[in-house]
Amino acid sequence: MPFLHQDPSQTTPIGLLRYGCDFMEAALAADDKMGNKKGYEIVAPIPVLFLVGQAIELALKSYLLANGVELKKLKREYGHELHRSLRKAKELGLVSIVRLAADEESAIELLDKLYSSKQLQYIVTGAKTFPIFGPLERAALKLLHAIGNTVGYEPRDLPVAH
Repeated sequence: MPFLHQDPSQTTPIGLLRYGCDFMEAALAADDKMGNKKGYEIVAPIPVLFLVGQAIELALKSYLLANGVELKKLKREYGHELHRSLRKAKELGLVSIVRLAADEESAIELLDKLYSSKQLQYIVTGAKTFPIFGPLERAALKLLHAIGNTVGYEPRDLPVAH
């Protein structure tokens, strides 16, 4: 018996996207509260970056699942790697529904280095490169809206990226 989140009858593209939207909504709320403090003018607080990473991961996995990638494979081959999931989504036609600007893709790549290695959950001292929040926020919102339209879930509580 698989864990519930590994059961294809209980994990759907719509469900993954809905959770992704919830994480993004939480990220924006946390950024409104924490991000207005001194020191967060360009780079968002760590919890906000983590929540945006979750939103992007779930959006991409929703797209992959909707386009034939088995749930088992999502965990085994893509894990929490945003770069790998984005690359596969592009192979499966993501660019036909959403185009990310170079700075938005770069922001996802920078986030992936921190997110997939769990550095946004557990402190690791030393120098790090953080993504600028504006392009990262736009990328996440673009993905959530475009993928939501594709899988049949309208992210109506999220702003549209400009």
